[in-house]
Amino acid sequence: MRRATASVLVTVGLLAASLGWWSFAARYTVLDSGRSGKIADVLVAQPVIRDAVAEGLGTALEQALPPGTPVSSDEIKAVAHKALDDPRAIAALRTAIVDSHQRLLGNYDGPVTLDVSPVAAAGRDALVAARPDLAPSLPEAPPLSVDLPTQHLPKLGWLPDRVRELTGLAGLLAATLLALGLLTSSDRPRVLSRTGRWALRAGIGWAAFGWALPYAMTKIGEPRLAALGAIGVAAVGPMIAPALTLVGAGIGALLGARAWRLALAALPPAPPSSGPGSGPGTVWPETSGTGSWDPVPPLPGRRPVPRRDGERQPTPAATSANPFNRPRRPAEGSTRTWWA
Repeated sequence: MRRATASVLVTVGLLAASLGWWSFAARYTVLDSGRSGKIADVLVAQPVIRDAVAEGLGTALEQALPPGTPVSSDEIKAVAHKALDDPRAIAALRTAIVDSHQRLLGNYDGPVTLDVSPVAAAGRDALVAARPDLAPSLPEAPPLSVDLPTQHLPKLGWLPDRVRELTGLAGLLAATLLALGLLTSSDRPRVLSRTGRWALRAGIGWAAFGWALPYAMTKIGEPRLAALGAIGVAAVGPMIAPALTLVGAGIGALLGARAWRLALAALPPAPPSSGPGSGPGTVWPETSGTGSWDPVPPLPGRRPVPRRDGERQPTPAATSANPFNRPRRPAEGSTRTWWA
């Protein structure tokens, strides 16, 4: 019963620790409003963002050219991608992405729009640089409309506060249950070993789930999932140190559990728990000082003990303080009285 109770406490405690760990990771990555700038810097270089802007810019440039202009679609596409390296286009994209992330966290209520004028101007300059003969036929700022994937992110202003509360409650519950499981268990090194394995798996699992999954989402054609995956890729930076710390703690717990078991195995065996008078078959140290554990002799009864010849021998009325130090009964046929 004790072992089952300890196992249940440790299992529920590790589940609560997992919930607290992942909510902590979400709080300091995608739900951290202070990382909007870093996320925007990474998203500007994401293919899903660049492809969306380049597609809109290429369409605008083609429509701005006079009909019959000898410019291929591949050339327009290459010019549009090159224009995105212009500082004016990068600044406009970064502003729109920061507004999108702040709106996701509920810190921005305005519309998420992209200022297309700098992007259009950068596209025109890139096309003129590649084809100077087209300069007279191109307007200064071609009309441009770009639909960024990040503009469609939902507004989740309630989520950061709930995640913060969940992290604290789950961490407190996990610490309490694991402590109770450790105190209740009869095999405490095993509890420490289970906790160490959980920490090791959680730290390594973050590398697989926190980095690999968002990267895979960026390869999905659906714009919203691709945008969320790109944000995840950009936001995992602050969790590198906690994940490595958790892996180190797991290794330390496993080594500590191993050392604990070795220390317990090196201890001398404990003496028997039974004492004098606990019944026949118990053991008690001999008074000779040899250190051996001899069987405790049975206590004599108060009734007369019959001899071999059938006569009864009276039992002495008084007994010594320690019945095990009493002299042994004289040999059969001796003239001494055995209680003398």
